Amino acid sequence: MMSAIAVSGLLLTAASAWAQTAVESDVAAFRRLRAEGVAAANANDLAGAARLLAEADTRIPNHPGLMLMRARLAVGAGLPEEAMTQLNRYAGAGLVMNLTGDRALSALTGHPDFDALAAVIAANRAPVGADRLTEVARIDGSLIVESLIRDEARGRWLVSQVRGRTIVALADDGTVMDFLSLGAEPEIGGVLGMAIDAEAGLLWAATSPLPPAVYGLGADAVLPPPELLKIDLKTGVLLGRLAAPSGAVERGLGDIVRAPDGTVHVADSVTGELLVLRPGASVLEVLLPAGTLGSPQGMVVTPDGTALIVADYSSGLWRVDRATGVATRLPQPAIDCLIGVDGLTTDGRYIYGFQNGVAPQRVLKFELDDRWTRIESVEVMAANLPMIDEPTTGLVRNRELVFVSRSQWSDFGGDGAQTTAAPAPAVIARLPLD
Repeated sequence: MMSAIAVSGLLLTAASAWAQTAVESDVAAFRRLRAEGVAAANANDLAGAARLLAEADTRIPNHPGLMLMRARLAVGAGLPEEAMTQLNRYAGAGLVMNLTGDRALSALTGHPDFDALAAVIAANRAPVGADRLTEVARIDGSLIVESLIRDEARGRWLVSQVRGRTIVALADDGTVMDFLSLGAEPEIGGVLGMAIDAEAGLLWAATSPLPPAVYGLGADAVLPPPELLKIDLKTGVLLGRLAAPSGAVERGLGDIVRAPDGTVHVADSVTGELLVLRPGASVLEVLLPAGTLGSPQGMVVTPDGTALIVADYSSGLWRVDRATGVATRLPQPAIDCLIGVDGLTTDGRYIYGFQNGVAPQRVLKFELDDRWTRIESVEVMAANLPMIDEPTTGLVRNRELVFVSRSQWSDFGGDGAQTTAAPAPAVIARLPLD
């Protein structure tokens, strides 16, 4: 939960300080420095706050909240040029906000460069991809659709639901049918990431007791644990439930990717761990321990099979060695903001990401170097479109990016309660890649 802190007439936000370790990760250092910067500003040490926030900026580049925080702090310190520098960075990253509606930043309206800045932000609101994005299907109900995968052998899509706590089959004509069969098994949590093992006839799916999935259960209810489900791909019958490793008070199993060698990788967005189920194993192990990533989400396997590219919601894209678990944040172009990237998918040449943690929400295309060790360029493929509302995950099929473009996450609050009377249908969309 983010806490609002009034600082010298400004409104700043900061998460609680992150515990330091012997070797402090970029994410840990960023959170600590940001919290210390807010504390310094609250103590009216604006110079000290500026120094701490600038240092945080070096640990995670182009964090939208931090850029705005630094701009507001500069306004409070009487440094309009510094404020404009931060806002121009923000605008240059393609982001939008209401400048004149911001209590602190509206003080800059008389600056000679303010109109030019406002024009850039206005341009960032222009629709991108409107002539290319089309609807594949829609699913009615209060469900929260998280991910989809293609069962080519049976000519259908499989779609996971968080609020619905199930997996359904979606025909190409839009017909929705039941798929997951629990039988007499206990209830499960919300269903998130999925991965198919077509040769073995298996579907792997991650579940977690997220707030929308368990909202309304009694205080004494036993919450379903986070698990990796083993499912018969043909019939939908549940074949097994693999528990997450012990030791963490809370877990949030989410995105999954299956490597060509049969290894299943699972991201835990709550602990920051990456888990692994090796071929033939029946127990999930920890590949990357907590402390490096803040909230890992989508993953793809590099073309040579040696590493994962992981989207950390709080810090950008990382490369994780599949053998050792060693993680390195990918260098990126200086101007781009990669915070808030959720799902990832790839066609083997490019990586495609669904960014729902910034304004505007966007579909991105990443071009990497030959060894997939750095990001060479970032292209916005779609943004500012009515059909894009909390996009989550997708896949590449027949030279099209097929993805959950409207997931319904925006219809539910942080406590899991539904915030709209009747959510608009979840939408699956396609975007041509050629």
